[in-house]
Amino acid sequence: MSNNKTDALNFVRREGPVQPSQLAAELNTNILFASAILSELVSGKEVKITNVKKGGSPFYYVKGQEVKLERLSSFLTGKPLEAFQLLKDKKVIRDRFAEPWQRVALRELKDFAIQLNVGLGGEYELFWKWYLTTNEDTKLLIKDIVRPNKKKVIKKDQEVSQKENKDNNSLLKKNSQLDESVSPNTKDYKKNMVSEPTQLTNFPKEVSNFFSKNQIYMISQKIIRKNKEINFVGDLPSRLGPLRYFIKFKDKKSITDSDLISSLDEASMKKLPLLFISKGNLNRKAEIYFNENSSGKLIFRNLD
Repeated sequence: MSNNKTDALNFVRREGPVQPSQLAAELNTNILFASAILSELVSGKEVKITNVKKGGSPFYYVKGQEVKLERLSSFLTGKPLEAFQLLKDKKVIRDRFAEPWQRVALRELKDFAIQLNVGLGGEYELFWKWYLTTNEDTKLLIKDIVRPNKKKVIKKDQEVSQKENKDNNSLLKKNSQLDESVSPNTKDYKKNMVSEPTQLTNFPKEVSNFFSKNQIYMISQKIIRKNKEINFVGDLPSRLGPLRYFIKFKDKKSITDSDLISSLDEASMKKLPLLFISKGNLNRKAEIYFNENSSGKLIFRNLD
């Protein structure tokens, strides 16, 4: 098996993205065995797997082959394909201004659309980034979306004014009116400044990674104790559409049944189910309580 794994990894590095059928032909074996080898490589984080499928089977690739994924768009159809082209052209899309079908389709493009929770005026908003766009370019694009470049607007309108009217006095008057119309309110300008587009940079890394990995769209957050206890309201993706949860993060080595009960009470006050996340584990009483009450209304996830 070890030799087969090495041969399989070398094949993916050389030909990726590939499907199990291609590996099976390379190793002169059956598709089931080839799929098992690829799954083992994915588990060992040596190989990555795509969401895009051909004939019900995904593709496998290694880090550095991301640019080759673009060719897999030929297997997209309908709205996901339209969203793919839209995001490729725009590079960044603001979720709140996207059409409903675009929001749904972007959530399906897991290989090409990267979810970003961006800090705007003390709150977080969801943006979608084309997967090959650099972080620096993304930051600039988001700034342009949030507050269009004033200088470009003024320059363009001044050029138009100069062509339409050669009278200097008239031109000065028009430029004065233009300055009044485009000058942003100072408070609004500061409020809309965009922070670095990363996943929940103000929170513990494990929380940020959990939100990003599970594509959770944060609606609100409240810090109870910095880096120790945080309340969120967020939308979790599902096949039936987004499901809203009250999310409790507690940094404790041992989570008690009292922690679960009090958090459930908080969630009930908001009329939402509870997702409890922690770097710690449930103690014995908490395990018993969780097993007796585990359902869609109570979910526990360890962040380690």
